[in-house]
Amino acid sequence: MEMQPGQMAYDRASTVFSPDGRLFQVEYALQAIQMGGTAVAVTYDGGIVFVAYRNLPVSSLAEAGSIEKTFALDLGLGCVTAGLIADSRVLVEFLRVEAQRHRILYGEPAPYGLLGHSLGALLQQFTQFGGTRPFAVSLLLGGFTDGVPGLVELDPSGATIGWRAYAIGRNRRAVADYLEEKIGESRTEETAFRLAVNAVAEGSPTPFPAEALDVAILEPEKELRHLSAADVTRRVTGLAFIGPAERSRPAK
Repeated sequence: MEMQPGQMAYDRASTVFSPDGRLFQVEYALQAIQMGGTAVAVTYDGGIVFVAYRNLPVSSLAEAGSIEKTFALDLGLGCVTAGLIADSRVLVEFLRVEAQRHRILYGEPAPYGLLGHSLGALLQQFTQFGGTRPFAVSLLLGGFTDGVPGLVELDPSGATIGWRAYAIGRNRRAVADYLEEKIGESRTEETAFRLAVNAVAEGSPTPFPAEALDVAILEPEKELRHLSAADVTRRVTGLAFIGPAERSRPAK
């Protein structure tokens, strides 16, 4: 069906609603996130496990570890992202500054829920003013309330939702369904790690090498702990979907 000139205005602008109440630029941003890797966060008794699939560089000269998907924000605060890496870094820097501002003003760590709402307000502004575009990033922000772990999901619309475990990025609905089916009531760090890795495999090309996983663990009042490539490899050895590293070169 051919689109009429008047119908294209709400398709091109992030601030114009379509007749059925949709902001297409926000939906296009969500579609861009779907083209990236899957990222998962799972809470357990005493912490949070973040696992993200990262596309390995085509060149064997590149460092796979330089592609970051998990980020430390402050003691007891961390996040995992899916979408455009450049956009992710802008939002991570915003969260770090807000966390330090709260610590300086009040002498205590920033509540993760408060940080989530602050970031949600920023994201929402980029859907309301002309001359801007939505951030093509979804983010799972983790922290603790009286030692109890929790997660907040944020998407390009600025909406914030709390979860015990969730997925963002490629095939997020199928991965979230997998988590809902398998999560159970009580989890240790190791069972949460296994659940998160298996969930990422649900939404990612398989088999894939262990170095394609960016894994980090968050504990109360501690900085986000990134697992080394050797530690990740040791932990995932024997899983059916873990295969050798394969890098394809572009055709000449």
